[in-house]
Amino acid sequence: QVVVAGSSFPLVPAQLPHKAFLLRQLDIMNVPVLTLGGDVVTTLDVTPSSKLEDFRAQLCEAVGPRLGNVTGAADLRPRLFHCGGELLPGLPFISAGIRAGSPLTVVVSAASRVVSASSDGTAKIWNPETGDCLQTLGVVGWERRATVQGGALKGGRQITSAAFSPDGKLVLSASADCTARIWSTQSGELVHTLSGHRRHLRSGAFSPDGALAVTASDDLTAKIWNVESGDCLYTLQGHSSEVSSAVFSPDGATVLTASLDKTAKIWCAQSGKCLQTLKGHRWDVFSAVFSPDGTLALTTSEDRTAKVWRVESGECLQTLRAQGPRFISAVFSPDGTLALTASLNPVAQIWRVDSGKCLHTLRGHQNSVHSAAFSPDGERVITASQDKEAKIWSVESGECLHTLSGHADALRSATYSPEGKLVLTASDDHTARVWCAETGECLRTLAGHQDRLHSVAFMLH
Repeated sequence: QVVVAGSSFPLVPAQLPHKAFLLRQLDIMNVPVLTLGGDVVTTLDVTPSSKLEDFRAQLCEAVGPRLGNVTGAADLRPRLFHCGGELLPGLPFISAGIRAGSPLTVVVSAASRVVSASSDGTAKIWNPETGDCLQTLGVVGWERRATVQGGALKGGRQITSAAFSPDGKLVLSASADCTARIWSTQSGELVHTLSGHRRHLRSGAFSPDGALAVTASDDLTAKIWNVESGDCLYTLQGHSSEVSSAVFSPDGATVLTASLDKTAKIWCAQSGKCLQTLKGHRWDVFSAVFSPDGTLALTTSEDRTAKVWRVESGECLQTLRAQGPRFISAVFSPDGTLALTASLNPVAQIWRVDSGKCLHTLRGHQNSVHSAAFSPDGERVITASQDKEAKIWSVESGECLHTLSGHADALRSATYSPEGKLVLTASDDHTARVWCAETGECLRTLAGHQDRLHSVAFMLH
């Protein structure tokens, strides 16, 4: 990462009299961008409606040579700061108080990446800054070989989930063809095929250090894999029905699985031994996640409840009850004090973990809420709905701040970027969209898939 910061810089219009005259007539302002040492790297011709996106190429071209051979301009992500505040994508410069001669700070880092998983049998890697598809991850000659049931593809080659490794160098995809695959982010080449499951895979996830991967399958098992070799290290056997999800704990020491057998289980990642069985739900368990500190677990079930568990003892601490149909998913806030549930009702709810009290019921959607997530700072929530919209909410007040409209079909998931500046949505309309989290403006449409999207995810760094 390269940081070039600004200090005041006097403009000298006399050096370019004719251009300066024209700029004044067009209400265009000269805005300098400087280095940490006070060197001018470029000057932007800014109008009142100018935005960061308008100058991406100019900034990358100006700063790129200072990086030597570290990376190419296409891989750079410029961020501009003024008076200590960042200029957000989609936000006009003038609204940040920028005037002629205002010095800017530019922070340039490797561009972010997004991965999407689709029923068309592929995962795709995108640059969310430009909307360009960088890689399509799929095996040449694949055929979907799927049947249509109720308008949805069943079986075949559909990709059910895709996620980046912690260092961003790999992607793990889970597929309905009973395999998971590890791909190179840079080249798009297949690195390993993880074979051994006997039925449809529901999900796949990397360990926090990226050395291991875990997959969840309808064959009643989860498996832990060595990422470097592609070898299966352990098969987690003990569930009596389909395993709906599997995730690592924040320290990577344990794995948490959810199953349609009404239980969740905690396993040792180094031995494959079952450490705890979380019993208490009366119907299928659809999701299970760890708290940020790894001491608690949160599960959702067909029995219209979510439950908070103590990991060490397996004790149920709180039961959160849905208003109407069942919860679809539940997650912890970044500080672990709150829980957020999405449900088949057109609402999401925010709960206190310690008391089980519902703080806010987020009303406004017209159909089921398929996913809900906290912003990285825990101050906002994003929800994605069957009604084709996503909504951004205040955690403190429960107020809807923005409605993200534009998709042509149901939304399957929505998530924040790691720094919280962007929101990413995935839809049955075959596209993903990138939105400004501050304004709710759609910045990019990621189009190229031939079928519905199951999931989207940002690179973690």
